[in-house]
Amino acid sequence: RGSRMNPATLSLGAPRAGGAPRCAVASRSDKTSRRLRRADIDADERIISARLAMRRLPATKGLGAGAAPLRSANRRRRGPRAATRAVSGEGSSEEECAPETLERLWSNVAPSSGSGTGQTGRLLRSPGSLPGAIALVAGTTVGAGMLALPSVCQRSGFVPSTCTLTVCWLYMVATGLLLLEVNLDTMCESGGGGVSLISMTERTLGKNGTRFAWCAYVFLHYALLVAYVSRVGEIVGEATHLDQSICSVSFAAGLGGFVYAAPDKTLENVNNALVAAVIGTFVPLLLIASRGVDVANLTSFGDWSAVPGTVAVIALAFVYHNVIPVVATQLEGDRNKSRAALVVGTAIPFAMFTLWDGAVLGGVSAEDLAAGINLDPLSTLQGTSPAAAGLVKSFSVFAVSTSFLGFVLGLVDFLSDGFGWREEGDARPYAATLIPPTIFAVSNPDIFLSALDTAGAFGVMTLFGCLPPAMAWANRHGDGLEDACEARREEMCGVLDPLVPGGRVGLGLLFGAAAAVVASEAVEKVGDAIQVAGSLGAA
Repeated sequence: RGSRMNPATLSLGAPRAGGAPRCAVASRSDKTSRRLRRADIDADERIISARLAMRRLPATKGLGAGAAPLRSANRRRRGPRAATRAVSGEGSSEEECAPETLERLWSNVAPSSGSGTGQTGRLLRSPGSLPGAIALVAGTTVGAGMLALPSVCQRSGFVPSTCTLTVCWLYMVATGLLLLEVNLDTMCESGGGGVSLISMTERTLGKNGTRFAWCAYVFLHYALLVAYVSRVGEIVGEATHLDQSICSVSFAAGLGGFVYAAPDKTLENVNNALVAAVIGTFVPLLLIASRGVDVANLTSFGDWSAVPGTVAVIALAFVYHNVIPVVATQLEGDRNKSRAALVVGTAIPFAMFTLWDGAVLGGVSAEDLAAGINLDPLSTLQGTSPAAAGLVKSFSVFAVSTSFLGFVLGLVDFLSDGFGWREEGDARPYAATLIPPTIFAVSNPDIFLSALDTAGAFGVMTLFGCLPPAMAWANRHGDGLEDACEARREEMCGVLDPLVPGGRVGLGLLFGAAAAVVASEAVEKVGDAIQVAGSLGAA
């Protein structure tokens, strides 16, 4: 998370355990080569040992320009042993290395506790956890958008909404992989992890793109945090009979303060526990809801004309892109692990969304849906039994809390990078993240659904729909970046290869789809505003 990284980061090219050296040199004995390689690594350890007293390193300055020679001097690649041949003359040699692939961009290292092993103080690799990264992506994705899905999807019916869920999931996976591709290349160029969206945008789209990203990113996160704080305040207020404003402020201050004070490992454990709680309440809730499912309700009604009006909120339900820099940094720039974290981490919510949509809409009469009666499926489900009511509220709080953690971390990292707030214990990015949306949520307690719709239409589809293909286009084909990108891609042997196929046509289609949704929503909002103004004028 930018300002909360591992104690030290070492770019060694990260060989797999047991991997062969890049090539063998015929003029040196194996023993001498091993001793020299060990000396190189020890020298690298001494270079960064002075930083070990620091708990956290600046995100974009963890390695600096000096990382480039480290990567070149110490990279080891996996694969078959390279062929070598001795060359006559003063003991020189020529290397012929077979093409191989790298595993990751660097290795996260930390001083060993090593009690009783004689290893105390030595630098040991501290790799990130793939299951933890998957849980972070899944927990960020499963949030308030899921709570709004039944209300939104009932307009079109189960079959059209399920098709829309599938398309939106695949689309958001593709844009997330594009963002990961640009993130890996930017980290490789800068020589360190923790590169935020603003750094990637400035590098690929320049100052104007950075200004646009600033506005879209802050708008989206504030809109969603408003929705989260408002929703939890409403749920807890109903359960405890306390004022909703007090509950909203308590939630934001309590969980936000915990994010500020807790160590990284504690935060990961709490997030994993929240994800487990979401699943633990979701399964029995799904079983209760499925008892009232009538298959005819799922298949006999479908209004495809209502699908465009549901895209914004459904796309919002699949937002996880703000934690991609965190995931890539935790996983040491490992292309395959990072990709797996994004795909698996979003596949879990996709399955949950589809089952949830079917279980809730299956209990709503097809006649009511066809007649256009506006029901609240969640309220209907809560009214079936006290157990269902309790599970719905518990599931809602846990789901919102997981997303709240992810979005707070994402915005804190973004503001820290943008304003240079990188000192340990600096509370300014947390205050700027939490105070404005809390005030707005308290001032507008019934803003939940409208905040989600606005965030989905103008925040998600611009920031995580239009920007990723635009940044990937500039990174692959832009003036001043294309040649350097190709050179790094060849040098890093597979780590920086494109993650989304389709070339220029694919990037253009992804950008055009998001732009079309934004334009459609803008026309609809303007039309609604004109209608409201006309009615007020007539009155």
